[in-house]
Amino acid sequence: MDRPLKTIYENRFIIFIVKILIIALCCYLILNKLENEKFLLDLKDQFKKEYLFVIFFFSAVLTHVQIYTTFRVINIQLNKKLKFIFFSKLVFNSQLISLMLPHSGLIYRAYRLKKYDLSYTAFVGITYFIAWFYLYLFVIFYSFELLIFGENFDFYRYLIFIVGLTFSITLYFFPNILNKINIVSFKNNLVSKIHAKISYVFLLPLKFKKINFFSFLYVYGILAHVLGFIIVYLTVKSLNIDISLNLIIIFFVINAFLDQVPITPKNLGISELFFGIMATNIGLDFEIGLAVKLLLRLYYFFNLIFFSIVYNLLSAQINK
Repeated sequence: MDRPLKTIYENRFIIFIVKILIIALCCYLILNKLENEKFLLDLKDQFKKEYLFVIFFFSAVLTHVQIYTTFRVINIQLNKKLKFIFFSKLVFNSQLISLMLPHSGLIYRAYRLKKYDLSYTAFVGITYFIAWFYLYLFVIFYSFELLIFGENFDFYRYLIFIVGLTFSITLYFFPNILNKINIVSFKNNLVSKIHAKISYVFLLPLKFKKINFFSFLYVYGILAHVLGFIIVYLTVKSLNIDISLNLIIIFFVINAFLDQVPITPKNLGISELFFGIMATNIGLDFEIGLAVKLLLRLYYFFNLIFFSIVYNLLSAQINK
């Protein structure tokens, strides 16, 4: 194995170890902050089971909205058109793989799509494009939602609003700015190729702007945002806890942002700790925030396993 490739694997291993240590630290802090474990059991006893099917339904719809968005973007890049069942199976399987080995699902998905003449660079470009678009879009929503409903944060909500809006606008114009300064030339062929691939990934939004594709992304993005809020709202209500709408919106904003900016796989440990700390900062018990996030995780895992089985069976039937 040559040195550059070996270095890449070494760096990934170091990053993996760091993430494991972060999860372990978060779990330690969560256990230290738990003051009333019995309260968690009481929450379980007062859980309203009639909410289960409704929350699962909205979770399934949200998942498929997100999959369909990526599906449409990839089909625009291909001459061959993917089948939605095949792509859905690919997404659910890759998410399961990533649970066992972080980031491996992305490589698996790119490898399976290669037979459709979609290069790894193009796949990474599409992945970053969608992440870029929805991060810029949703940060605008988060900023206004915290400004309007974050009365518990006093002055900080104005600061968060200004920072969020500035970040979102900068992110939106970043490809245009990069395109203006993209005049560097390299004599070395390898460096030139690497530069070309990096430029392709970060300048991809400019290509989609030309085909007026953003309107579709805006509609599906807003739909996903609304569905995400409904799921958090129903999850809180299912615990039979008296929490104001303002606080539920804050829970939703924090949850949505952490889902978009993962530090550990699915921000495991980090999200639970954030939810618990946030609950204490707005006058609730640490255990309430923890319970809400654990329930959201439960719905995600059940949804993932259920539809992974469904789409693998459907795909097997079609390929017979």
